[in-house]
Amino acid sequence: MRDEMQSSEQRGDSQEAEKKGVYIRTFGCHMNEYDTQKLYKILEKEYRPVDAPEKADLVLINTCSVREKPEQKLYSMLGEMKPLRAQRPDMMIGVCGCVAQQEGERILKNARGVDFVFGTHNLSLVPSLIQLRKNGAPPQAAVDYREEWEELPLGFADHDPTRLGQAGHVTAFVSISRGCNKNCTYCIVPTTRGPEVSRSLEEIEREVRIAVHRGSKEIVLLGQTVNSYGLDLSPRMTFVKLLDRVAAIPGVERIRFTSPHPQEVRQDFIDFVVSNPKVCRHIHMPLQSGSDRVLRLMNRNYRRSKYLSIIEALKDRVPEMAITTDIIVGFPGETEEDFRQTLEVMELVQFDNSYSYAFSPRPGTPAAEMEEALTQEQKLERLQELQALQEKLTDAKLNSWVGREAEVLVDNHNRLHENCFQGRISQNFVANFLQPHEAVTLGSLVKVRIADRKRFTLIAEPA
Repeated sequence: MRDEMQSSEQRGDSQEAEKKGVYIRTFGCHMNEYDTQKLYKILEKEYRPVDAPEKADLVLINTCSVREKPEQKLYSMLGEMKPLRAQRPDMMIGVCGCVAQQEGERILKNARGVDFVFGTHNLSLVPSLIQLRKNGAPPQAAVDYREEWEELPLGFADHDPTRLGQAGHVTAFVSISRGCNKNCTYCIVPTTRGPEVSRSLEEIEREVRIAVHRGSKEIVLLGQTVNSYGLDLSPRMTFVKLLDRVAAIPGVERIRFTSPHPQEVRQDFIDFVVSNPKVCRHIHMPLQSGSDRVLRLMNRNYRRSKYLSIIEALKDRVPEMAITTDIIVGFPGETEEDFRQTLEVMELVQFDNSYSYAFSPRPGTPAAEMEEALTQEQKLERLQELQALQEKLTDAKLNSWVGREAEVLVDNHNRLHENCFQGRISQNFVANFLQPHEAVTLGSLVKVRIADRKRFTLIAEPA
């Protein structure tokens, strides 16, 4: 029997080695990362993941168009691929993601050597696009919107992320919706991913159960506006009901989600996240600006007082609740006073961390048509001042953890210390173990004492 099992494993390894190689370079958000996982599963009958384009027969570039830089990275990478393509003329190159959805045929015209382009709603068409090209068809672009949810391939949640170079199965990302109905004036997402479409509760639960069966302890729910989940379903579902159903699944130890919109925060949401022990003590709540005038220009549909009242309600009941945020600096029409109001909100909230960017106009958005009063240099000056303030706030938060106890979910290996691990506390700070411990294994939840801190991380010892 043992010889038969070994023979079966050898055949499996041989079949895997005979497959062609696929390399996917992913830019952008967790939704793009999630789509990349789907693509690996869709292609697995013919292709095996490889870790470099030089080893690949198929290269896919999964793009982001939220800011200008990822779009520039696409054309930069396509330029880097030219010498490789000259050496390997049979290699195929595809472009997908938000830039692909937005640009479509223009990518084929502007970048010779691209074999096909497909949008955020068309992942299931990739095998057909590959076959068409192999059969001699000209380069194709598939960027049609689909009103229905493009469900995961059968067995997607069984896909082994370790084959993709990720760490174990401790954290599972589960998409609950796609698209957005908010129409913020600076944002291209409603154009690239379409209107909001919620995934069925049954499919979400199915994927979570399979992930837990395979060893996941932490579930991260993904959506452009997670807390408007289910409003398009019939009968209607709410995000709080979804959270309750996910929390009830045996084996789920932690729940995270990104990102809620302040406009959609209700009392039942606050009650649930502060009272359910499985919901991590960390909320990512985008602010974008601390100025009511700029929030109106952004079409954010909430004001500074609403935002601050949400944070106050959360921290009043859970003082250790970590709050992170997104901020745009230099939006068209932003005055010095507007910018100072943003800094003031940062001081009031005491953000644990923030993701901040200088405004970059996206073609096709209302903000791209607004007159800008600031130069790029002025935007960057404000961005540097804001980030310096955030570094001071984060530094104080990290210092406050030294000497305290916390619980760490061990989710990765420590790259600098052999046989050691790292993980995250509920508030999402990374905690490193500098010594091997029997109690610390991949996937374990460990009570720790925070012994020290580095620049951006904590040093943990089992309590």
